[in-house]
Amino acid sequence: MKWFKGRFKYAFSGLRYAICDKSIALQMLFGLLVILFGLLLGFTVQEWFWILLCIVLVVVGEIINSCIEQLVDYISLEHTKQAKQIKDMAAGAVFLLSLFSAFIGFVILIQKII
Repeated sequence: MKWFKGRFKYAFSGLRYAICDKSIALQMLFGLLVILFGLLLGFTVQEWFWILLCIVLVVVGEIINSCIEQLVDYISLEHTKQAKQIKDMAAGAVFLLSLFSAFIGFVILIQKII
């Protein structure tokens, strides 16, 4: 049981680190604003599913992106072409998740407005 509790301890520790990262904190703030907006508009269960999925995907993507950036910086102190490419690809993945999430949000929002 101690081993099991330790896993949660590490996970919560990782989330504390994540919240301190400005990019991740900003994504969490945007997610919170969307949740508040959803409460005002009265999202359906299906709409909540998609909105919460998008929020989680973007935040998790941002956490993974930050981990990759820190790992690359840890491994290579020099600014190399390969390091830049790795970081840019990770950032591109978060960008795609953000575009997908914005599209889903737009589709849900347009239905509420019309």
